[in-house]
Formats: sequence, C-alpha cells, structure tokens
Amino acid sequence: MEVRKEDQRDPDEKVVEIEIERLRDFKNHPFKVQADSQMKELQESIKKYGILNPLIVRPRPEGFYEIISGHRRKYAAQQLKYTKVPVIIRYMLEEDAIISMVDANLQRERISPSEKAFAYKMKYDVLKRKAGRRKCSQVDYLTGKKSVEVISEECQYSEGRNSSKRESI
Repeated sequence: MEVRKEDQRDPDEKVVEIEIERLRDFKNHPFKVQADSQMKELQESIKKYGILNPLIVRPRPEGFYEIISGHRRKYAAQQLKYTKVPVIIRYMLEEDAIISMVDANLQRERISPSEKAFAYKMKYDVLKRKAGRRKCSQVDYLTGKKSVEVISEECQYSEGRNSSKRESI
C-alpha cells in the first residue's frame, strides 16, 4: 500500500521565484549555516535536481522577505551562483513566524545543544507571551499543565521520544 504525504499548504499559496538579494535571514536565527559535508551534499543535490523544497518566507514592511525556513538552501544556492530561489510567501505574525522557524529547523539531524536550547527558549518565550503567562510555573487551566511541562513534551516529541516510554521507565 502506497502512503502519500498530504500537501499541507493553503490552497491560495503558490510557489514563486524571488531574487536572493530580496531575502533576509530571520532575526536572531539560532541555527548556524555551516559549510560542512552536509552543505556539500545539499549543493550537489541542488546542482543535480534543483531546489526541491521551496523556502518559506514572510513579507516585511521594508520591502524584503524574511526567511522562516530554508536558510541552508539559500546559502547553497548562493554558493552555486543562483540569482533566484523558489519560495512560498506566508503572511505571519512575529510569534507564529518564530514557532514555525523553530519547528522547521528542529527536524534537522545535526543541531548543536546550544542551538537547540536557544531555539526552545525562543519558542518558550513566544508560547508564554501568547498564553499571557509570566512564570513557567503557571498552570494552563485548559490543559492543567505548566508552561515547562508543555515545552518538555514538545522536546520529547521532536526528539522522537514517546511520553509513555518515559513513564514506563
């Protein structure tokens, strides 16, 4: 039986090509783009197949686009002398952009502990602001969980752990 991945895009979203010079890195992006062996592999893939997954960007009032997801693809394309890259333009509030940026990058295989910690801190701060909480020990009355418990569960989920495994230990 063939399992297909559903396209999660909004039906109104389209892939368009934008000049690289109009793209800017996400402010305080916690993940470093490194010219390592994985970057070489990405460059080889782009040379052979092109950029298969478009970057996710959001428009900024200053006239440029801020990268939510795709910093490594942009870097690889620049090294290959591309002038344009495929993007999906999403209109997002700052908080939603931070959460989306963190979640997209936590899927990567190699992330340093400091990058991961900074990313979770950014996400934690956003979730705290969205929920109107001042302290990590405050309880969300809908879920009955503290802010730190919510983040802890997300950390376990993103690392492929299951909370039932933890409880059985």
